[in-house]
Amino acid sequence: MAGTRGQNGPDLFSGAHPEDDLQAQLPPFIAPVAASRGSVVEDATSLRIAEAIHDAFGDLSSERGLTRSELEAACSAVAGPEAFEQRFGVFVALRLLERVREKAHEGHYVFNPTSGAALLVFERLAEAGGVEEIMSLLDRTQRDVAEGVLDEKELVRRLRRVRRDLRITTDYLLRRVRSRPIEELLGQRHHHRVKAALMVNARRLVETVSCGFPGLRADGTHLIREALRYSAAVDEFYDRLLAQASTRRDFSMLPAEQYRTAALTSSVAALASVFSEVVFDPPAMQVPPAGILEAAEKHRPPAPRRRAAPPPEPAPGPDPVETARARAAALREQRLAAMELLIGGRDEADLTQALRGQSWRAAVTMLARVLRASADPSVPFMVELSSGLAIDPAGPVTYASPVSLFRVPQDTCAVDEVPQIPLEDADER
Repeated sequence: MAGTRGQNGPDLFSGAHPEDDLQAQLPPFIAPVAASRGSVVEDATSLRIAEAIHDAFGDLSSERGLTRSELEAACSAVAGPEAFEQRFGVFVALRLLERVREKAHEGHYVFNPTSGAALLVFERLAEAGGVEEIMSLLDRTQRDVAEGVLDEKELVRRLRRVRRDLRITTDYLLRRVRSRPIEELLGQRHHHRVKAALMVNARRLVETVSCGFPGLRADGTHLIREALRYSAAVDEFYDRLLAQASTRRDFSMLPAEQYRTAALTSSVAALASVFSEVVFDPPAMQVPPAGILEAAEKHRPPAPRRRAAPPPEPAPGPDPVETARARAAALREQRLAAMELLIGGRDEADLTQALRGQSWRAAVTMLARVLRASADPSVPFMVELSSGLAIDPAGPVTYASPVSLFRVPQDTCAVDEVPQIPLEDADER
């Protein structure tokens, strides 16, 4: 059933119109820099005119800019001459439109890129409220930390900004879920579709920060706690919508992903209760004889297969399996001896200096042998590669990540339970 928009606002099927939702978001967005309460326009006509002007410059503009008559023609589909006249003066005064040359008779204008960025922000505001901006800050912080362009002071500021924004968003959402009518919540469904992605990005950022800045683990813990509170608030929000959908038999209230989650996690009884009062037509079982024969032919079990002839007797000589086992045992002993030599009888050893003191080829060969030995479950040693980077332009190895070797307790290894027959690599033949 298609939804309709009546005079009383959105119904259960249509939800809020994106344009109306954006208009409701504009006053709080402009509030931090607004001169007065009347500084925000009362309808979306101004935004549509600005978007039409932006599109005109993107499609038609040259280095000389566009004239006023060209811009008015581009906006004719969204606003009349009077509305364009009013907004054109405001746009020039606020420098959304700038003259190509600062002369009174100049008739060509160019579009300010800063205003274009604002239009992008307004578009994201209509699609996901303020949650999309939190996601954007998480992504930028993750990238800057990985590239090493953030100092600890700026990183602390960003972590606390994300945490505070998440707390404000969570508290605001919980108040609306617990106190506002269902009609007001329907228009907010698309604002919280990024919950899973936000949790993944927050967890990835905290892991990166904990590795590079151990002193900021407490800030990372607070951030994860607020992300979990936001996730729980979104679940409560959808629980209320789901309860309303069950009452009114309206299965368009929740996104398809929510129904998929319910199908995967709910019991059969809970899923069946949705259709407890639905009337179905009685089934009609009319299968002709030809259909029965066709089904029987299709599902007939396959004919028995003949047993294959026994394999021939093995040729005289050494058993290849035993030979492989002996080779594997020798390789294991060789790896054990090499690892014992590197660790020097201790429980752990730092191999970074040993690697940096050799040539590139010798360092790569040594690291490859250590990694292959640690990958062998029968060798009780473990290698840890750090995400840090040591740089020495004058040394034989100009850069290398710290490498540590650890001895694994013998009771956690089962050397002889399953015989391992690894392939020999080129450097160990």
